[in-house]
Amino acid sequence: MISFEFSVVLRGYDPKAVDALLEPAVAALTTVDESARADAVTALHRANLPVVLRGFDRAQVDGAIASLTAQLEGAPGSEPDPDLSDGWSVHMAEFDVTLRGYDVAAVDRLVEQVGQALTSGSAAARAEAAVAVRQAVFAVKFRGYARHQIDRFLQQAARELA
Repeated sequence: MISFEFSVVLRGYDPKAVDALLEPAVAALTTVDESARADAVTALHRANLPVVLRGFDRAQVDGAIASLTAQLEGAPGSEPDPDLSDGWSVHMAEFDVTLRGYDVAAVDRLVEQVGQALTSGSAAARAEAAVAVRQAVFAVKFRGYARHQIDRFLQQAARELA
């Protein structure tokens, strides 16, 4: 069964509303009942989650909603492996946003490149991504990704790409 862990941010989606939205959609992943899957997709498309203080990171929740929608619109009864279906985008949700951290946009671009290289099976793409990981230097910005988490990701990506 798929479970999601979201970062808590100053202004994010109401955790109770997110849980109430995602729980039936995750349950619908394992059913072959097309109407239940269609109802779950409709609920995900119509979601209008309230923003509260100390809520779930909106980008992470939006990514989970998009992932669930794509999976529900796929073959019924089969639950794709989240690590394989979305490449490394699943790991992006693990990065905390801190007061002073690495530039989010630059990190996201590199993470996407690494994910594509790992899932493509192309030796050239893996080599290019490995070079990008070794040469990665990120600007420190206000409200960026936690530096220690990104440094750990770079070490792991370098090992995976080697």
